[in-house]
Amino acid sequence: MSRALPGKWLPAAAAAAGALVLFTVPWMLPLAGSVITFASPLPLLLAYGAGSRRVGRKALILAAIAALVLSQVAGPPGGSYYLIYFLVMAGALGELWTMGLPARWSVATAAALAMAASAVVLLAGSFAYDVGPWQLWKAQWQAEMSMVMQMYRSMDLEPETLRQLEEGLRAVGLVILKMAPGILAAVSLLVAWLNLLAARRISRRMGAEQTGSPMNLYRTPERLVWLLIAGGGLMALADGWLFWLGANLVLVMGVLYFFQGLAVVDFWLRRKNAPPLLRAAVYLMVALEIYVAAILAATGLFDMWLNLRRLGQAEPSGSEE
Repeated sequence: MSRALPGKWLPAAAAAAGALVLFTVPWMLPLAGSVITFASPLPLLLAYGAGSRRVGRKALILAAIAALVLSQVAGPPGGSYYLIYFLVMAGALGELWTMGLPARWSVATAAALAMAASAVVLLAGSFAYDVGPWQLWKAQWQAEMSMVMQMYRSMDLEPETLRQLEEGLRAVGLVILKMAPGILAAVSLLVAWLNLLAARRISRRMGAEQTGSPMNLYRTPERLVWLLIAGGGLMALADGWLFWLGANLVLVMGVLYFFQGLAVVDFWLRRKNAPPLLRAAVYLMVALEIYVAAILAATGLFDMWLNLRRLGQAEPSGSEE
């Protein structure tokens, strides 16, 4: 038994450890780590894709146990809040991916379940601390902004520069609070999509059998365009909370059409056999330049009517991504 146990649990333990390492990076690298931590679900997804559903579930169990231990240190709704979010997302993505569901349904479901888990944790925290969920979330956000300002103060910046940074963060914070639902949904979709994309590619290179259709064939359901139209109408004609409702809708729909625009670009780059270096340069430009991302979102929207990939008329390149 002593020999069989490590053989059965070692891959799962490695995946759980990898997820925890990625999750705790922000504690050591406050700025860069905040981006790196979004890859926390990836090791758990690789346990599903490169291993099996059983290995993935074992990795989730180990990571969940570690989350319970971490919660005793961070205290809800601190670090454990985000770890539960990532665990739910990884579990949903892994299960749906190995079931062979289309990528868009896997990503949307995983994002929705992760958001629901966040809401449950937030409600539990509000009961525990006897404050409203909104006040609790606002306090958490303000605490994170205080950490950012503390980091800037440690850089020995000029007092005037610090004052401008603090005013800028305060102004951005007010907008973020009003856009919180849309931002959470948009970030959840992006994190789920990027992790699934990376997991599919890495597991394929590791020789794992792939399920599901190529992700460069992604299409946003046509009926959802009415949500974009409704959101734009509210932003143009309404004010107050209706304006912000419209802004949240536009943000979420913009992410969905960004996925479709990027799928269009990837489809044609691979169909024309573009070299990997060129593809990498295009993706890097998308990641660094917000205007390129906006152009891709518009491309995805127009693809709804123009069929830019000529789907149904030409076969895809056969790539997974």
